[in-house]
This record gives sequence, structure tokens and C-alpha cells, in this order.
Amino acid sequence: MIRWMMFFLVGMLMLPATVIAQDTPIATSGLTIHVVQRNETLFSIAQQYESSVDELAALNGLGDVNNIQAGQRLLVPTDSSPVEQIAPRTHTVLIGETLDSIATFYGVTVSDLINWNPEITSPETIYVGQVLTVSGISTTGTFVDTTDITTAEEDVVHTIQSGETLFRIATMYGVTVDEIVQANAIEDPTLIFAGQTLTIPGVAVPQPASTLPAPLATLDISPPIFIEGKTGRLQLTTVTPVAVSGRFLEQELRVASEQEGTVHTILVGVPVFTEPGIYQMTLNFTDGNAQVTTLPVNLLVIGGAYGSEIISLLEDRNELLNPIVEDEEMNLLRRVMSPFTPDRYFDGQMGLPAAAPITSPFGTNRSYDGGQIFDRFHGGTDFAGAPGSPIIAPAAGRVVLADTLNVRGIATVIDHGHGVYSLYAHQSERFVELGEFVTPSQVIGSIGSTGRVEGAHLHWEIWVNGIQVDPMQWVSHSFS
Repeated sequence: MIRWMMFFLVGMLMLPATVIAQDTPIATSGLTIHVVQRNETLFSIAQQYESSVDELAALNGLGDVNNIQAGQRLLVPTDSSPVEQIAPRTHTVLIGETLDSIATFYGVTVSDLINWNPEITSPETIYVGQVLTVSGISTTGTFVDTTDITTAEEDVVHTIQSGETLFRIATMYGVTVDEIVQANAIEDPTLIFAGQTLTIPGVAVPQPASTLPAPLATLDISPPIFIEGKTGRLQLTTVTPVAVSGRFLEQELRVASEQEGTVHTILVGVPVFTEPGIYQMTLNFTDGNAQVTTLPVNLLVIGGAYGSEIISLLEDRNELLNPIVEDEEMNLLRRVMSPFTPDRYFDGQMGLPAAAPITSPFGTNRSYDGGQIFDRFHGGTDFAGAPGSPIIAPAAGRVVLADTLNVRGIATVIDHGHGVYSLYAHQSERFVELGEFVTPSQVIGSIGSTGRVEGAHLHWEIWVNGIQVDPMQWVSHSFS
């Protein structure tokens, strides 16, 4: 009889998760099937059933007790129901928080937090926006309930950026696509658009588990999770005038300070090819007495998921693929766009530079003339306008380059302030001069096919403090 029950249970273990959605008690067998939940460990499951890790490992033939997956079904010995389960509570990491401060806030230990969150490899690697489980079976074997600790309940609202999908957004916040669809009454998950706002269900902004160090009063990071090839913004206020500096991704941060040194804005361009991972940003605040306060902030960078394309150039343009020609032009552009203008000329979202469809998005890996080596990336967005169609300034700024380049042909560069520059390439005509101040919607040139092209189009670039970023993010999102 026991052997028959074991065969029956093994068969049950092979059923799909939709068939066994909860713990399934098996009468008279002394065994039950437990479906592993997110963030559970073999130790916590053993505690639920008054068993041991070794017993569960032997019963299920587990070679690695640290390698169990959510949805996996395990045989567990029991003569009674498991310990009553309470849905685990979560906490979203805010600026300035540490694992120690979060543990203290909820009255748990750092070891408990690490046990409940297997993705934490080191206490120093938690990052802003990370969602942590802050309740569960402690290392002493008792259930720690933190539901009585009051936090601010504020729904998280996400503004969709160009190129994002519901799957990517759900992954960023640790929820499912279905949960977002239901919370926002979305009829067709494929019909979302840049600029649309979504309520993220089950994710609340908690009361901070630590305070910001003086003289820092507020610090807002948007978006809380940075994306390869995109722009991020920090807005800070201080109670006294300070000089702000810092580093991120091995680059010096450029800071625009206003209101007598108490309001500060930092725009960050995340370079394409930045590996996904956790990166530390260091912020320094120097007061009038030369006293320096340093704040380290861990930020998560995720991949941009850019595609690839094959480009066929016009017959007489192949010599422009010479890397020396490319490097010389890029060095010139870096020099032109390296100065930092503290004044901000742009206001709100940028407009589109052409009334034409997009034919090639930012960030794609490119191969030319049928080759199979995708060794170049597209540093802008292309618009397929007819030759002679107008090019429009998407924001105010000053012309800092009006020249004919090898790769980009007839080109214009506009300085919009705060380290932000825009470039317009392959023009047939240019209607502005070096040093001229342009206004939004002013016609600055016409679409053409000069430079390294496969046909007439506008190539539009945005540079943020020396880094090429996705221009379309600036159309859907305000950084002012």
C-alpha cells in the first residue's frame, strides 16, 4: 500500500502547476505535496511542516538543497496541516536605505532578510527600487509577522517609455502582466503607447526605513530603475547651499544648481552596451565650510533589448565605413558637445523633429551591405521624410555646430542646456547659422541624403552629458 501511494504521489508531482495550485493533502499516507512559492527555501518549507532539510532532500532526491524553483512540487511528511501561512509583506528599497536600516525598521534581523530574499548576494548590493520580502519564517523557526507596522500606502505609477512592453514593465516591478492588465482595465495588452501611465498593483511606496543625511532634504530619482541607452534624472534639494558632485558608471556627474545652491538637477545618460547589473552612484555635498558629506546610492541598470538591422548604402558611400573616418567625426562631436551650459532652454517634453514615420529606432545593432557582423550601433532615430521636407527644432537652444561632416553629411547641433544636445544629420539644406538661438518648432533645415545613407531621411540624435541616448524618450517624458 505504501509503495502504491508513493507511485501515486510521484505521478502527482509530474502534473502541471495549474492542476496542483495549492498544497494537496493525501489522506492516510502521512505525506502531502507542497508547491514551492516565490522566495521560499527548503529550510522555510521544512519549518512549516516540522521537518528537516535533510528529510525533505532525501524524500525528493534533491542533490542541491539550495536549488529549488517557484512552482516546483515537493513531497513533505506531515500528520497535520502546515503552519498557517500569511502572505509575505514586501518593502521597496528607497534612497539612503540599507539592509540594516530596513531590518531595524521592521524589527527583524539582516539574516532573516537575506534568508527571505535569496537574490541578495551581499548586504551592499541592494538597490533603489528593489522589492524585498520583509516577513516569513525566521532563522529561529518562528513566523515573523510585520503587518502591524504602518507605512505610507501610495500606488506606484509608471509612465510607459518608448519601446517598453507590458512584460518588461511587469519584470521591472516583480509583478505579472495579468496583474497590470487587470489593475488598469487594459483590453488589448499589445495596444499600449509611450506616455501612457499605469498603476502597478501590489507595489506600494513604503515609509522610508532611514533618513537622508544632512544637508540633503529630498532626493528623487526618475526612473528608479535605469535602462541601457536611456536618460535618468536626479532632483535634489538641500537645506543649506552646497556644491554637489559625484560619479556614476565611471563618469563625473554634471550638476545644474539653482536657488542659491539649494536645488540641484543631474541628468544621466546610460551608455549603450552597459551590462545589466547593480552600479553604485556616489554623491558628494560640500558646504561653505568645506565639509563633505558623501551618499552612496545603488542603482539597477537593465538592458535596453535593442534589435538589429542590415543597411545597404548608396553605391558611392562605402568608403565612409572606414573606422578612421568614423572616429574622427565622433571625436569632433564629443568636443562640440562636451561644454556644460548651466542654463536650461528646454521645457517639458520635446517635440518631433519631422512629420514623418520612424524607419530605424535608436540602439539597433547594424551590419552594412549584407554582412553578418553587427559591429555598429545606431546612435539616433531615423525619420523617412521626403527630400526637402522641413526639419523642426523640438526645443529651444543655441546652434553650436553648422557644418558638413563625412558620415552625417550636412549637420546641425543645438545646445539645449543642462548638458543636453541634439543633432540633425543628412540634410539637403541648413537654414540656421552657428551661434543662432532657435525656438521650438522653428524650421532649421530640410531632409536630404548627404553623408553615409541608403536614401533620404533625417537622422536625429540626443546627447546627455557626452552620452548618446534614445531621443524618443525625450518626446514621451519631461526632464525639466
